Amino acid sequence: MDLTALAAALFVAFGLLGADAVMNADQVLVEVIAPPRSDRISIDEATLEVAFEDQLRGIANTRSLVDPPEIRASRKQGLGMALAEAAHVQGVAHALQYELGYTPDRLRLALFLQNGALHGLVNGSGHGRGGFEQVLIPHDGESVPTFVRRCALWGASQLAPYTAALYLLQVHSRDREFGDVLELVEHAKARLPPTPVNHQRSLFENVRGIVALFKNDAKAAQAAFAAALSADPTNPVAMLNMAFAEVQADEYRRGAERMERLAREAPPSNNVLLATAYMTWAAAQMGLHDAAHADRSLAKALQLYPTSSTGYDLWAEAKELLGDHAAAIELRRKALEATSDTFENYAEVAALYFHLSWQNNQPVIRNKFANPAVVTFH
Repeated sequence: MDLTALAAALFVAFGLLGADAVMNADQVLVEVIAPPRSDRISIDEATLEVAFEDQLRGIANTRSLVDPPEIRASRKQGLGMALAEAAHVQGVAHALQYELGYTPDRLRLALFLQNGALHGLVNGSGHGRGGFEQVLIPHDGESVPTFVRRCALWGASQLAPYTAALYLLQVHSRDREFGDVLELVEHAKARLPPTPVNHQRSLFENVRGIVALFKNDAKAAQAAFAAALSADPTNPVAMLNMAFAEVQADEYRRGAERMERLAREAPPSNNVLLATAYMTWAAAQMGLHDAAHADRSLAKALQLYPTSSTGYDLWAEAKELLGDHAAAIELRRKALEATSDTFENYAEVAALYFHLSWQNNQPVIRNKFANPAVVTFH
């Protein structure tokens, strides 16, 4: 190859590596190393990789209002790096990508046998975490694929603790065993700088508040949401959830005033959140025996977000208070027909999990549309 062709090839490679840096900047590169096959372990490496990546993908796909997402799992490499590997110059390519500012998050699981027992070495590195490493061992009776998924969960909790906390919150919304959620939240908070205002701390405090609602403790939820607002007064989700907790605690006027201020002074640009504000405001108005204003608030909420089954159902309750039973029946029909893969799926929002209660002395009740079974906490 003459110098001209070599220079052209280098320019092309440099451009492709730059494109890789832009297109794949938010990905986590994953790798799974299986142990040698033995009488105890016969599962192939491809199956283990699928289990590991499926777990990571499930965590990464947890719907959240954090933008951009914390993690996006992938084994795929860009064209530039593929060409570099084919030419056996990966070291040079990695150096070039580093100079271009591309240092992808990495997560690796190496399974090995020690004294006849299976172990998993999980290590990696991330932008906000640096390097980490941990050896895990299977629980008694735990299958290898389940163990691999647990290793993936631990790795994700290091790279993206907030997303992992939301994932666990949704997983344990069924069994209400939130010990690992709170442990992860406290560990992540301890790693944050002790500044009075910290957006990440606000997010974690908000998760703590939702756990308190699961425990039917509206006062503890209010304290957690207050801490979230103290850490970030502009966090709209914490404002929504604080008003939710105030309505749950029968403090309707406070909840109504909070949502009125939010809608007037700092309306969220996200229509889902703004619709939630109007729904929460409506529940507070119903608690204040002002069904007419609640009716208008819910009309606005459904105008903003017309596929919320939760919104239609709450509107039906307002119509019942107004004596319009025919409209209530029609709205309940719409609630059953409405899709619930959007509004109800934002894991930070209390309305995903719970019914907006506007009657005095009500326990926290599960949202029957986001969750098939209605569970009451006493």
